[in-house]
Amino acid sequence: MSIIRKGRDLISALPLKGLKDMPPAIELPANFAKIHPPRFKCGEMVRWADVSEEADTGMVIGKFYNYEQHQRCWMWCYIICLTPDSKSATWCQFDTAWEEDLEKFEDDEKAAYFDR
Repeated sequence: MSIIRKGRDLISALPLKGLKDMPPAIELPANFAKIHPPRFKCGEMVRWADVSEEADTGMVIGKFYNYEQHQRCWMWCYIICLTPDSKSATWCQFDTAWEEDLEKFEDDEKAAYFDR
């Protein structure tokens, strides 16, 4: 059985519209490192900061707290569903990015792609 259907994989057929209505994640244990709340919520449009005008854009579909070796600290990392016109979308549909590498992006036209 193939996961490809009409040129797009089945993952891209997942309903993304309800992501904005997801309940917040369960709180971390009290003895876990003191952390700031995540800057971006599921369902928000973001783009890679300090790249160029042609930076990839997409919607946050998940996040996790992970150790970043180069910074030597724990940081938020986001799972991004790329918009079809992102340069990287020719070879991948999803990407991850550290919080410091993203910025909020507002584009009603691109956001409409995820309202399905």
